[in-house]
Amino acid sequence: MRTLSKWVALAGVLGLGTEAAAEGWQGYASLGAGITLDHLSDFRSMGPALHGYLGVESPPGLSLGLLAEVSETWGKQQFPTAADPNRLEKPQLDYKAVGIEARLRFFRDKPINPWVGARLSKSWSSTFTPNEVGNLFREKIDTTSMAFRVGVDGWLSSRWGVSVSTAFQFCDVKFTTDVIKECAEPLHSVIAGPVIRF
Repeated sequence: MRTLSKWVALAGVLGLGTEAAAEGWQGYASLGAGITLDHLSDFRSMGPALHGYLGVESPPGLSLGLLAEVSETWGKQQFPTAADPNRLEKPQLDYKAVGIEARLRFFRDKPINPWVGARLSKSWSSTFTPNEVGNLFREKIDTTSMAFRVGVDGWLSSRWGVSVSTAFQFCDVKFTTDVIKECAEPLHSVIAGPVIRF
């Protein structure tokens, strides 16, 4: 009986067994992992991504939070390097981003909450891409970036759930072409992981 009481108390602390609905002001924190895809450029690069979010949400479902994201991608094609033309390497499009994201959540009183978001951040990109003669060279650039995100949170309890989102990200990566620094094509990310509501 004492063991059962302990499990009931633990379930209460974790919020298990309660209605998966949000009321009033809420805090949200999520940590996800996934993949970044470069569909739109000729590099066709892809690689792992990590994403963290911490925000506060008002009763209407509008929230504002801080985020951090990091990704490393590699292209499918191979090019000679500038240092050794006999050595072939794959191009890279890597970035780190820190910024703010606004989200609008729907159906807060339901166990499944779809939401949309917009991000503005500072990005530090590192590229390893071909120059005019086809040799790969590395470049690091700081830039301001943005993203539009669509996601859904499914709640296992009043506190714990699983979040899945996808985003198109603009200007997270910059590189030099013809002596002009320009944004790479939008990157597409898919992220999934646990979310907590407090």
